[in-house]
Amino acid sequence: MIERLRSMDRSAVIKLTLSVFLSIALTVSLFYLTLELPHLLDKYLHKYFPDLFWEPELRKILLNSVRPLGYTMLIIIIILIIIGYIFDRGIISVAGSIALYIPTFGYFAFAMFFLAGIGILRVIWLPFIEYSPKVLELGNVVIMPYIILRKYCYWRISYGISTSTAIIFIFLGLFIFSMGVTTWLYGKFKGCKIIDFWIYRYIRHPQYLGYILWSYGLLVLIYFMPHVRGAFITLPSYPWLISALTIIGVALYEEEKMRRVYGEEYIIYSRKTSFMLPLPRRIAELLKMPLCFFDEKHDIKVRIVIVLVFYLIILTIISYVINILLPPY
Repeated sequence: MIERLRSMDRSAVIKLTLSVFLSIALTVSLFYLTLELPHLLDKYLHKYFPDLFWEPELRKILLNSVRPLGYTMLIIIIILIIIGYIFDRGIISVAGSIALYIPTFGYFAFAMFFLAGIGILRVIWLPFIEYSPKVLELGNVVIMPYIILRKYCYWRISYGISTSTAIIFIFLGLFIFSMGVTTWLYGKFKGCKIIDFWIYRYIRHPQYLGYILWSYGLLVLIYFMPHVRGAFITLPSYPWLISALTIIGVALYEEEKMRRVYGEEYIIYSRKTSFMLPLPRRIAELLKMPLCFFDEKHDIKVRIVIVLVFYLIILTIISYVINILLPPY
């Protein structure tokens, strides 16, 4: 490794150092945001959004005042996701999908009223919650192993296993994201058209995979997180599922754009590298099979949206059945 660095010119070393530094800084920030900052924000926001669980009149006033904001924000998020797809601005769709999931940090609130403290973030989900909190659990199929573990295993064992794996998912997600950012920045500094080295040698979309793993770890963590008795604990698996599918949709469309721009060169690269997870080729092809039912003359964006909606419907139905047969709490 030292010999390689010596063989590199000074400019390349500076670029590599800068890429690594920025990546590490981003990783540390995200880790702090995930595990520490929510508690600090909760204490601070309690000054402005106290626990009104035992104050029904004040609670009603607060709900009436924030309801327009919550509904408006959810509509804006949905519009952002749609606009990103329509106008080929994947970053906008990604921002919308992340914004949809951000209220998950509201579960760090130490309160009974669901909008107290940092729980005010859940105002974005207010349309779902007021219709039925159970809507948030329509993605529970993704967390079914942990539901089984919680139901049929001794609490201390299930808590230890689940929180440990949650931390692993969070760390792994941040690590993959960090490696992806470092590699991407270094590749751009070098002027590479197709970045196919380091982690991109194994995964074509490490940043997206990193986010999905990180957010999934957070979902598992809050499922086993201790809460105040009577607190709002409905598991937000559905926002995670929608967010993850949106990210996957953006990645699929980016694939198509890369094929159009770089042609055979990118096609060869994609054949040698996993889309996100290094799955066996047969399983990967099986997951993409619904795309084959559409003629290639159809717009790729339409095909991707239809397939993702198909998967969303299937997973929603399965989750609904699971919630009946195996309630999470």
